[in-house]
Amino acid sequence: MVSRRRFLIMAVMMFVLLFMFQFSQIMKEGGNQYDENEYIGAKEQKTADSFSPVDKDEYVIFLGDAESNTGKQVFWWCEYTKRFLKIYEDINQCAKQELENAQMVLLTSDCVDYEKDVNQLLSLAEEGISFVVCDLPDSSAIENSKELQQFLGIEEVRNHNVELTGVNLFSGFLLGGQAIYEAKDEKERKERQDLDLTVPWYLTGNGCKTYMVGMLEDQSVKNEQLPALIWRSSVGQGKVFVMNGAYMEDVAALGLLDALMAELHSYALYPVINAQNVSVTNFPGFAKENDEKMHHLYSRDQKAVFRDVLWPGLCSLIERNNVLLTCYLSPQQDYTDGKEPDKEQLVFYLKQMKEMRVEAGLSTDYIRCHSEKEKMEKDEQFFAESKSTYKYGTVYVPVRELSNVDQMQGYDQYKNISTVISDSMNVQPVVSYISDDVTLQSITNKGISHTYWEDFQMKSIQTALGYSNLVWDLNQISWPEQEEDRWEVLFEKFSSNTDTYWDAFDMFEKTTASESDRRIRAFLALDYEEKREGNTIQLIVKNRDTDVWFVLRTHGEQISSITGGEYKNIEEDAYLICAKEGELKIQLEKTDELKYTFP
Repeated sequence: MVSRRRFLIMAVMMFVLLFMFQFSQIMKEGGNQYDENEYIGAKEQKTADSFSPVDKDEYVIFLGDAESNTGKQVFWWCEYTKRFLKIYEDINQCAKQELENAQMVLLTSDCVDYEKDVNQLLSLAEEGISFVVCDLPDSSAIENSKELQQFLGIEEVRNHNVELTGVNLFSGFLLGGQAIYEAKDEKERKERQDLDLTVPWYLTGNGCKTYMVGMLEDQSVKNEQLPALIWRSSVGQGKVFVMNGAYMEDVAALGLLDALMAELHSYALYPVINAQNVSVTNFPGFAKENDEKMHHLYSRDQKAVFRDVLWPGLCSLIERNNVLLTCYLSPQQDYTDGKEPDKEQLVFYLKQMKEMRVEAGLSTDYIRCHSEKEKMEKDEQFFAESKSTYKYGTVYVPVRELSNVDQMQGYDQYKNISTVISDSMNVQPVVSYISDDVTLQSITNKGISHTYWEDFQMKSIQTALGYSNLVWDLNQISWPEQEEDRWEVLFEKFSSNTDTYWDAFDMFEKTTASESDRRIRAFLALDYEEKREGNTIQLIVKNRDTDVWFVLRTHGEQISSITGGEYKNIEEDAYLICAKEGELKIQLEKTDELKYTFP
């Protein structure tokens, strides 16, 4: 039997606990300014300001078709690194002095007649001009020309068509360390192997440095005799970089060119964005759509699936990986079924997202609708009736709809949009201006897939831009087409991929889409000059009104001090530099000359 005194104490304690929990919830609700987007800036301050290099002493020559895939990637690499680009379709159009003064000369097989021009190329290389051979002529032409073999650093054409078991990318070339792309079992082969494993087998000669090789089933082949895929040969005073494969035809070219430039010089310093984005599109579901399928798979209607299954999973991902998530909302997906979205759900999710520091964006994607105009108008009505004042700064637009971006801004919900996310990589630049005041951020990875080529592209983009844009389309969950489209299956893939493959780039900062937008604008606008005297690199940053970032790559040197900025170590001989002032001085010292102080 409980005494009156104990009963009173217990009652008081329960009242105090109840008050504390209720009070904390009231404070939480009262302090949740869910209708404010903390990541968006003032629209009127976001006008296009993109610096394009003008004709200056440091330039790159491209011998090829400017409209080819390789030509477009070379153009954007020069835009991003602020280099001037000269394009010709024939080497004989270039004056010798022009070739001599170029930082690098890039060649494509469709614009170089190797049979006619090989002796000229050899002579130019011997005099100190450096070349990048973006693609190789037929292996038979190489086998039949000793001069061409000498220019390319090939000692022997061992096989015109060899089947590889995988690819070995050595560390120190692209950022992110060594990568061995070889399937261990049939499951990995089915899910990840998408490399071209049938290549000519070239053995490189003495004085060549190999960055990537093919792997063979025959284990008796020595490492130095494995098929070379990317290498550098020395021809007199010049260097010739060679690509045995189509590595320069998509965005992978951006990082490869930065890596080659770092190999060509004692150091390389170039600007990067420094933004790592993780987003989900078409989340959440405001309407009870596809309920029959949802009840079959999850014993819930679609709204409950998003609220009780998907959202808690995304919250756990945010907390575990410390990511800043962006969610692209679509009021409904089927505009023909008569099922209208619930306006109260918008308020619920904006509050939830505010608590988790998630940015809300918009999605123009849909499953069924009579027209894009109808979707815009129905969405405008939905947001108007919800009476929400949240300003959406970012929108997901499928690549098929990118031409409609200007018209979108005529609708109230899109009037504050400053950046567009799209599945447009290799069709559009990785980052650029899509209109006078709106930037474009191409999706770099889709999260639930991470093939070998996708990993190679990811390393290249991180090397070139310090940037990733990982976006998962949740329509695959709410409108499944096969049994594998279940949440638990796809979330496991998404979570596993984000936990694993991005670890090597953890020093780059996690951002929402609007934060990334501001960094992209600063990156595109800046101009810079740098020079080295002795052990000091002087960096002058122009068009800078906020912090901007650079990657510094060295060979056996380490930063000992820096003024005007800060730095982080990325990996051996690679540093992330934050420019906090207009002028920086970076002091280097040899790694093997460091003096250690022992306690």
